[in-house]
Amino acid sequence: MRRMNRARRSQAESGGPRVPGLAQMRALAHPLRLRILELFAEQPRTTKQVAELLGQPPTRLYHHVAALERAGLLRLTETRKKRGTLERWYEAVARTFGTSPPSEKRRSQSKESAARRAIALTVLEQSRQELVAAMHRPREERPMLARVVLVAPRERMRALRRRLSQVVRDVQRDFASEEDAPPASEHERWALTMTFTPILRGKQRRPVGRG
Repeated sequence: MRRMNRARRSQAESGGPRVPGLAQMRALAHPLRLRILELFAEQPRTTKQVAELLGQPPTRLYHHVAALERAGLLRLTETRKKRGTLERWYEAVARTFGTSPPSEKRRSQSKESAARRAIALTVLEQSRQELVAAMHRPREERPMLARVVLVAPRERMRALRRRLSQVVRDVQRDFASEEDAPPASEHERWALTMTFTPILRGKQRRPVGRG
């Protein structure tokens, strides 16, 4: 497992985010599948192990794991015999996924845009649920929530976008699984969700003339 983690880290640092296709984006537009893929992206696991982390019965996850595998988002890495049964270990094909460029065909572009919107809403809804749940745990360390509206020229906004993207990559690299990491029982799992988006201006009302 540790040898496999080293290979995955080097691949993630050198290859960059994987760009999903339309079928993959559709498979991801489901809150439970998104959480499943996140856990498989951390390290190779079995469906039973992922179910235990999510507090779900394994029977509920099997068809979701199969759908992610069919879409090319998960791959089978190993099978093991254990007590007369066959354990299947899966891992995500990439640690991070980026957005796909717009298609040249109008119909394909429309479908891809709808799939991207579905994924975005899934991610935001998942983050909302996690934030609300964390806020109801007074004894736990509080989550962070910030919103800042910025006003600057377009070139400066583009520079900030690149800067934020680098921050995300740095965080992913710094928190990658290490061989000398503490036992899993001492781990905490936090989610970082970042949005950086233009604020669309509403239609300006025309001034009413006098007379």
